[in-house]
Amino acid sequence: MRMSYVLLAIVALGCGGGGGDSGYSTGPTTGGNNNPPSGGGTGNATGSASVTIQSTDDGYGYQTFAFSPSSVTITKGGTVTWNNTGSTAHNVTFTSQGAPTSVGNFTSGSKSVTFPSSGTFQYQCTNHAGMQGTVTVQ
Repeated sequence: MRMSYVLLAIVALGCGGGGGDSGYSTGPTTGGNNNPPSGGGTGNATGSASVTIQSTDDGYGYQTFAFSPSSVTITKGGTVTWNNTGSTAHNVTFTSQGAPTSVGNFTSGSKSVTFPSSGTFQYQCTNHAGMQGTVTVQ
């Protein structure tokens, strides 16, 4: 019975990651420890917010990506700017009803979106599974 547990542990460790070639994140991380990025947002609502696209090594030689902070709060009529400092293509695709127009793929620089109406708007990068965020407009 103990040998079965040992074999199960070996198989589980062997499936632990790094074997694929997609390089896509399975969730927002701050490195190889699979913890969500720190920071719950911008705090008090302001007219604008900035989100950085973070790239880190997952510990197996592959890049993982996350929006940081993953949640921002702005006032109605405010703007959110997404900053891509790398060279990997990312996008901002809104999944919520009534959201502004999504941002197509961009490989570097910044893209901004103005939010004319109140609400909570979920978004994701459709290029990288698990890369998602929220804009709350008050």
